Amino acid sequence: MSVERIIGPSEKKLSGLSEREALKETVEQLVVAVRTLINIFEKAKEDIKAEPTQQVLMKLDELAIYNKQVIEQNKEMMQQTNKMLQQNREMAQALVMLLDLHREHLPDIAKHTRLTSEVRRAPPAGFAGPGYERRHTRTAPPETRRMPPM
Repeated sequence: MSVERIIGPSEKKLSGLSEREALKETVEQLVVAVRTLINIFEKAKEDIKAEPTQQVLMKLDELAIYNKQVIEQNKEMMQQTNKMLQQNREMAQALVMLLDLHREHLPDIAKHTRLTSEVRRAPPAGFAGPGYERRHTRTAPPETRRMPPM
């Protein structure tokens, strides 16, 4: 197999170089071309590696920003929820206090109300008369309900 068959006719052979020198020159050119290709592929490999990494980093940054926003919203919601829970605790305590007061004083209130209503219903013995009834009944006679002149 001759060199011309592999690389085509050589111009240098025509200029008087031996076949061996032409082959050496062609191999050197081939080595330079292969090194250039290797450099191009290495650069492409670095670019390919760098590009997805940058995209991933950009996505991670976007997610980090989104997570911060979600965390802030959750903090606000938690603060509002805590505030409402505190208000509910205070209202529950107030209701329990009212219930305790009611239980504690209900017998006295009922007794007082009963006694007061009995007094209003029946006039004491010896005090029956129109003046007493007018002062101690809930509804006064029609003539006393008139508005005084201004």
